[in-house]
Amino acid sequence: MNRRGLLAATLALAAAPVLFTSGLARAETSTSTTTIKVADRDLQLTVIRPDAPKGVVVFSHGAGGAPDGYAGLLDIWAKAGFLIVAPLHVDSLKHPDHAKYDLRSAFPARLADLAAASAYVAQAAPGLPVAAAGHSYGSLMSLIRGGAMSGMIPAQDPNVKAVLCFSDAGVVKGLIGPTAYAGLKTPMLMVTGDKDVMPGMFDDWKEHLYAFDTSPAGEKYAWIGKGTDHGLAHHPDAPGFAEAATLSANFLKAEVLGDAGAKAALAAQASTAAAEFKRR
Repeated sequence: MNRRGLLAATLALAAAPVLFTSGLARAETSTSTTTIKVADRDLQLTVIRPDAPKGVVVFSHGAGGAPDGYAGLLDIWAKAGFLIVAPLHVDSLKHPDHAKYDLRSAFPARLADLAAASAYVAQAAPGLPVAAAGHSYGSLMSLIRGGAMSGMIPAQDPNVKAVLCFSDAGVVKGLIGPTAYAGLKTPMLMVTGDKDVMPGMFDDWKEHLYAFDTSPAGEKYAWIGKGTDHGLAHHPDAPGFAEAATLSANFLKAEVLGDAGAKAALAAQASTAAAEFKRR
């Protein structure tokens, strides 16, 4: 993430989706890709569908990443009853045009991608409640979709009922100020760790708690893994992943679906040997 500032831009809106172009069956879910239009370019969406979806998670990957790098995490959410819709952003190393974009120029394109994904969801899963989720750069996008920086960047999705972040982009100078998260009134869970640093981008893991600490109190949660680094969302075999993934699924079911059992589990969540847990 470029710490020297990102410029807001007018967002391009999505056109109608087209048919699925590929698919891979799984035991309880199916994974497909579809292509939709965003202004004058194509956008590939990965769609993971459970048998009977109850809600939707729009997921934004980290800088240079791709949805398939989070397959273990996304499948857990799908098996919890969520339709997953994950754009392949222009900065992804798997995107054919990634050489044309750096992280700064990808910023408005990413927000346009998520607006397009939301338009797709409205047609593909009308009436289902929606969460915004992401990792790293994608978490920043999801926080914006949930109401962060609404005075600067008019990109909030009023349909988003909760925001789920695996790390975030840190305190980006020129973009994240003292009131950046004042508009983030939706429930939010931040998953991070005390080794969650990237030298030159965010040297202090506590930066990942800035949205938790400065957004309006109420249904805000933070899980801080002991020894957990920035790549947790990619690695189902990593220490702490199972606990964080279970918590994230409970959070989604509680805050998006209103599931009574998940609400009870979230209310009972406490710090463990693997992680510190905070709420405010």
